[in-house]
Formats: sequence, C-alpha cells, structure tokens
Amino acid sequence: MKATGRIAVFLVGLLVVFAAAAGIGSLVDPADTESGVAHNEDGHVAANDGEASPKEGEEMYGHGGRQQQMTQAPAGLAISEGGYSLRLAPDFLARNDDRELRFSIIDAAGDTVTDFDELHQREMHLIVVRRDGTGFRHLHPEMDEAGTWTVPVEFGEAGVYRAFADFSVGGEQHTLASDLFVSGGNFDAHPFPAPPPRTSSDGYEVTLHADGLGVEESSSLTFAVARDGEAVDDLAPYLGAKGHLVALREGDLAFLHVHPEDAEDEHGHGAGAEVGGANEVAFAASFPTPGHYRLYLQFRHAGAVHTAEFTVVSR
Repeated sequence: MKATGRIAVFLVGLLVVFAAAAGIGSLVDPADTESGVAHNEDGHVAANDGEASPKEGEEMYGHGGRQQQMTQAPAGLAISEGGYSLRLAPDFLARNDDRELRFSIIDAAGDTVTDFDELHQREMHLIVVRRDGTGFRHLHPEMDEAGTWTVPVEFGEAGVYRAFADFSVGGEQHTLASDLFVSGGNFDAHPFPAPPPRTSSDGYEVTLHADGLGVEESSSLTFAVARDGEAVDDLAPYLGAKGHLVALREGDLAFLHVHPEDAEDEHGHGAGAEVGGANEVAFAASFPTPGHYRLYLQFRHAGAVHTAEFTVVSR
C-alpha cells in the first residue's frame, strides 16, 4: 500500500474512535466536580441547600463574587475596598506646617458619598499614626454639603504616616487608608516597643491583662486604670463606651476591629451593662497572624481624653 493510502486509512480510524467516544459520553451524566458548586439554568450559582456551611476561617463568596472571610479580616490595607475609595489631599506635608487635611469617600459609580451611618457616635473617625507606631491621633473631621471632610493637622516629626478613614455606609463598616509624607527633618524609624504590661499616660497608670492572644482566637484585653495608686472608678463614657481601642499590626499597619465587652450595639450605643470592675475597660479582639501589635487605648476622665499605648505579641 502506498503512503497516501496508509494515511487515509489512519485518518478514517481516528474519526471512528472520536465518534464512538462522543456517543458514549452522551449516555453518561457529567461527574460532580470537587468544588461542589452547582449552577442554575441561567448560569448563576445555585443555593447550596442541604450542604454543610463553610467552616470558620474558610473562604466563601459573597455578592458580586467578592471573596469574604468567615472571620473578620484585617482592614486599612488599601485605599479602595468594598466599592469605596478614599481621596485624600494633600498627601505631602512639611513638618510643623499647620494645614487642613481634606478627603472624601467615593463610591463605585464615582460619586461622592454624603450619607454615612453613625459609628461609635460619629459618622467619621480619622486615625493617623506614623508607620513606626508613634504619633497616634484620633480625629473627628467635619463634612460639608458636598461630602468633603476637613480637619486641621500639624506634624512635629518627619516621616511616613498612615491615615485611616473608619466609617459605615448602609450598615457595613469600612476602613480605607492612605499614606501621608511629612518632610523637613530626619526620620529615625524604630520597631514597636517591648510589651510591658503597664504604662503611664498623663499621670495615669494603666495595666493590661491579656487572655490568650492566639492567632484567630477570640482574646480578652482588659485595661485597669489607676491614678496615684488608687483605682479610677469614675471613668466617663467615650464614644458610647467606657473606652475606645485601636490595634495595628507591625509591618503593614493592618487595622484590627476590636469590640468593647460591654452591652453595646453595632452603632456604638451602650446599653448600660459593664464588664469587669469600675476602673476596667475590656475588649474582645482576634489577631489574624503571629506578630507584634500596637494597642492604643483611649478613655475619658476628669473632662479629658487620655491615650495609653501597649505592645502585645500574638503567637
């Protein structure tokens, strides 16, 4: 047989094999994939009726295909998140320059957001801290009718600062962040300080009692406030609770949401119940990764707000 004849016979054989395979495949139902994701006739993901829910810590998909975590992930790592973006100006400042910081929140359609929920008795919280954990400040800017927030600022130390806009829209809390660059002096960065259990601030002694501090576990953080060796048992409410706590992770300054362990609703309105002694402020926190975290406790006493800083280690 000539070469051309052999090639023709080979091609005919291949066609027979493919036709047979297609016929068998049409008689067999498709096998389920390992993902277990079903689809409706219109191609959308179907409800997972009767199936087990994802375990705590596993990823799931929410509206729009956005990955969500069953446990709350760190915030403040991006300038845009959840359909909202932070526009901040100016982001370059000179040391000791008294300026007005201006920013706005933009939605996915490019419109400026003007309708905010009340979160801890404010519609906007602006947290500013240098990237080495120093220079912490908690500001409450004012918004005009156009949706532009303004607040006066002045930085006495040069360096790179992180500005966190913490707010809620439509019942969902968001924390967006951007860097601020302050020039005009030497910037000597330092790691977070060692974690002593007690610190002094404005004449007050604050002692931290930490329970656990394991990764992805609920940890209890209780702060006891004293002055001149005597317990301060008349702490005044601050932002709807006995105290306010900000936790930042060393390195990327991931912003952790912590919650007071008193009876407080999601909008920061206290219901009157208290946890611990009269001079104690308790919080629940979950640390997502091992490492050092800087804690900034704020409490009100004698008509003023005081800030105590701590470093803790999660393992």
